[in-house]
Amino acid sequence: MILPLPETPSGIARVKLEIQRVDYGAPEASGRQGGVQAGFPVWGVRLELDRIDPVSADLWSAFIDRLRGRIRRFYCGDSARPRPVAHAYGMLNLTRAGGGAFDGAATGWSQTVDADGDATITLSGLPAGFVLTPRDLIGFKWDADGAAAGTFERRTVARCVTSAVADEGGEVSIIAEPPLDTELVPAGAIAHFDDPLCVMQQVPEETDLAPVGEAGTMSSGTIVGIQDLRP
Repeated sequence: MILPLPETPSGIARVKLEIQRVDYGAPEASGRQGGVQAGFPVWGVRLELDRIDPVSADLWSAFIDRLRGRIRRFYCGDSARPRPVAHAYGMLNLTRAGGGAFDGAATGWSQTVDADGDATITLSGLPAGFVLTPRDLIGFKWDADGAAAGTFERRTVARCVTSAVADEGGEVSIIAEPPLDTELVPAGAIAHFDDPLCVMQQVPEETDLAPVGEAGTMSSGTIVGIQDLRP
């Protein structure tokens, strides 16, 4: 079971979605600083809650209870960037360069990685002039093996680190981090810009909700998760 975040009146005060890298330093006697990548990078999230009203306090408490520690997963992205900032007020009124309504998803994508390890993602089927800027997220969703079509229980994101504008044919190429692990993310995954999400596992030892007062309010809360990335 993968749970959505609760929709609460008080919302989320702050979110930190960052790449978690499994790297180790390897300093040499000469003074050169080397490093070793021991695993593929994944996303980590930290949600901070403030001045939580009684209804929201109940919803967040129920959400944490339902997660059952590390057993269940939840969907989470960057609530401060649910779509590209240049299109923050909506994308569904746009038209694809080749004609037809734009539903927030590209019609195709590919990735190339250069000698320096930078990944360039090329997307097609976008509206001409579609703008991407640093910190915009590209979501990828696909069905788990054996799952019903369209359930999209597998999710990941890549974050733009450069700017780019789709050409007249609706194609754009942009550098994003981290590079996609194509052994996990299939070529048939859908690249999209509407509410990009990851599947997260709670980190219980770093998650904490403040005590509930007599009025039913909660002063603060922190929810921490680490990405669970599966093929």
